[in-house]
Amino acid sequence: MTKAITVKKPIIKAIDGGIAVEASADDYSIEAVQKSLVGVSGHEAFNKLLNQATSTAKGDTPDDKLNSIMPLLLDIAPKDSLEGMLAVQMLATHNMAMEMAGRAMYSEQTVDGVDMNINRSTKLMRTFTTQLETLQKYRNKGKQTIQVQHVTVNDGGQAVVGNIAGGEG
Repeated sequence: MTKAITVKKPIIKAIDGGIAVEASADDYSIEAVQKSLVGVSGHEAFNKLLNQATSTAKGDTPDDKLNSIMPLLLDIAPKDSLEGMLAVQMLATHNMAMEMAGRAMYSEQTVDGVDMNINRSTKLMRTFTTQLETLQKYRNKGKQTIQVQHVTVNDGGQAVVGNIAGGEG
């Protein structure tokens, strides 16, 4: 039986260009915190991914930036390093898209500046959508599921209900 690890209150701080995770064996392990945030348990990979994620975040201090991205990473819940890298890319893409959208709203902006920032924001939002689809496909291992919500069978018609396996032909 596998024991579930509950992360109560991880204390993660930015220090000297790196990330420090203060842990107590009673509450959680450092590896559990790293795995839950970016899908890796190695300290160097964890530092790299978290630093990359915070580099595009808004905040007055490194701790503010960490506090803004940690809940998002926990919600994405990367299961491995590939999902962790994609989650960090998704955060960066979202942050840049919002920055470009905000720049388009500046009242002193020229019409060309507004257009340029809207175009950049739109491209980034499309990229985010593609990243989300990629994450979903990766998690589903490439399997597509089609769910039929409503079927109508007219008089004299026939319907088969259940799983149908395609034959070889």
